Formats: sequence, C-alpha cells, structure tokens
Amino acid sequence: MSEQNKHRRILLNKNQSGIVEYCERCEVIEVEIGPVSIRLQAQDLELFSTLIQEADTRLRYYNMEKARFESEMVKVGGIH
Repeated sequence: MSEQNKHRRILLNKNQSGIVEYCERCEVIEVEIGPVSIRLQAQDLELFSTLIQEADTRLRYYNMEKARFESEMVKVGGIH
C-alpha cells in the first residue's frame, strides 16, 4: 500500500494563499502555504486559527497607527 493510500484526506479549504486539508485517519490538519507545510493535531486548529486572526488584527492596528502617525508628520511639515 502506498503512503498516499494510508491517509484519508479531506479538503477543508483552498484559495490563492494555500490549502487546508484534514486527514481523517490521523486526525491531523495540514496547512500548505507555497512550499511550507504545517501539520497540527485537529484539536489545535481553533488555537492556530485564533493565533492567525489575532496577528492579523494587530497588524491592521499597527498599519492604521503608522499611517496616522505619518499623516500627522506631513501636517507638521517636517518641523522638529
């Protein structure tokens, strides 16, 4: 039996950034982003999802604050 036949993979999601599959037999989630593959236990998917969502939220806030700071610097006209 080949290695592929031992696994029962279910496609959970796919878009331009990557693929998320679930191996029913192993109870493992596999996230593929380009050449990078991350495997985690199925019960840890929610924690991983929260990690990514919180990072995305913090990056958005960071970019908003940076844009606000830079726009205030332009208003001052570069005066120190």
